[in-house]
Parts: sequence; C-alpha cells; structure tokens
Amino acid sequence: KKRIKYGSKLLKDLRQRFGKEYLGELLQKQNEKHLRNHQVEEIVLVGDDNTKRLFWALAKISESIPRRDGKIRTVKLKTQHGTDLRPIQRIYPLEIYSNESVDKELGGEESNSLDVSDNQNKLAPADGVIMRKYTSSGR
Repeated sequence: KKRIKYGSKLLKDLRQRFGKEYLGELLQKQNEKHLRNHQVEEIVLVGDDNTKRLFWALAKISESIPRRDGKIRTVKLKTQHGTDLRPIQRIYPLEIYSNESVDKELGGEESNSLDVSDNQNKLAPADGVIMRKYTSSGR
C-alpha cells in the first residue's frame, strides 16, 4: 500500500516538474519573435485552450500548406487519433525529430556508434529517433 502511494506521488511530482520546467521554457522560447520554419516530420505539441499544457497532444507534421502569398500558415498534423489541420500559431515544436529527419541531418547515413565528441551534441540513438539540442539556458 505504501509502495503504491509512493509511486503515485512520484509520478505526480514528475508530471508537475515536467510541466513547469520543460513546457514552460518551451513556450517562453516560442514567444520570441523570430521566424522559425516548421519542418515536415517534426514532432510538435498541439496547443489547446480547453486542456492543461501537460496534456496537450503530440503530433508529427506531415505537410506544410502555403497560402496564396507563399507563407506557410497551416500545417497538416498526424496525431494518435488521425490527421488534423492546425495553424502554426497553435503548434509548439519540441526538440525531437522523427527518424527520417535525423537521417537527413546525419547526411543520409545511419550510425549506431558515436564518438565521445559527438556525445555532447546527441543522445546515442538506439533507433536513431531522438537528437539532443541544447536550449539557450544550457539544459
């Protein structure tokens, strides 16, 4: 009984810390007025006014839809429950890329072994899925 109570408290604390620290920094960084191109296959959070930030859905950008003026204002997202069209103002990019974009950044070659110097810039990808990018705060 104590073990279950401890586990649920630990999960609750972890969720609160993730919401305050990581998601808070992510949205503050998003508020800076710099243009950022959203790439196809990028993993993003889908903003929703009716739910807490901690429970926003994860999605992958499957297509960028330009308007008549040539600027991309809408993206097609692939979520767990299907596909959606969302404006770029309501999506918040994470520091995670899907498998294909990692291959493009690595020059099209897959590598399972990393040098020690590369270890500071990337996580050792078991599947080649996650790349580490350092934020302005250095975390």
